[in-house]
Amino acid sequence: MSPSAGVPTPPAPGLIKPLTTVWPAGKIMRRCHPSTFGATEFNPRARTPGRFRPVRLGKRVVPTLYAADEISGAISETVFHDVPIDAPTKMVRIGRFEIALLSTIAPKRDLTLIRLHGNGFHRVRASRSQLIESEADCYPQLAAWGQALHDSSVRPDGLLWRSRQYDDSYACVLFGDRVRRVDLGVVKPSLPLALGHGLELVEEIAEEAGITVLS
Repeated sequence: MSPSAGVPTPPAPGLIKPLTTVWPAGKIMRRCHPSTFGATEFNPRARTPGRFRPVRLGKRVVPTLYAADEISGAISETVFHDVPIDAPTKMVRIGRFEIALLSTIAPKRDLTLIRLHGNGFHRVRASRSQLIESEADCYPQLAAWGQALHDSSVRPDGLLWRSRQYDDSYACVLFGDRVRRVDLGVVKPSLPLALGHGLELVEEIAEEAGITVLS
């Protein structure tokens, strides 16, 4: 059986009746991103696949933005994304995040997000292990899910789930055809993760997770 065999084909968008939740205006989002992107800038590139992306509107790629509600969630889903949880020795080199920034932003309006947690899985007829805990080789199948959920009748602003790497935190992806950059505000200046206070945050989270940061 291939690693992606556990990810089912999503139902047709018209058959999906997902649960939704509201991320209220003003609620903080933490985002780790390359310095080539601004704090509220969406990624429009199809060649950088991820969980639930790329999504398309016609022939055009829908830009996306990933974020979390906690700093630990944002860092764990990016800087430590490829560190196996069950590895006997866990290491990450500082070069992994030399151009990474931590941005603190907040929506200026309420955002409607599809719930991929709790009973939300029952409503889409797929499990957490299939949609959230699957590995990167499943991204093509998960992009099909992102497309089906994006196209569902609720017309969501994005999707919300509990972080795969740090499940005390919620993670989300926003769809740039429904959420515009002007809908998001910068709360604090972006913080480099390879030096100063940003590096201290990374090292603190790494120590808690038993991960060694190598220079």
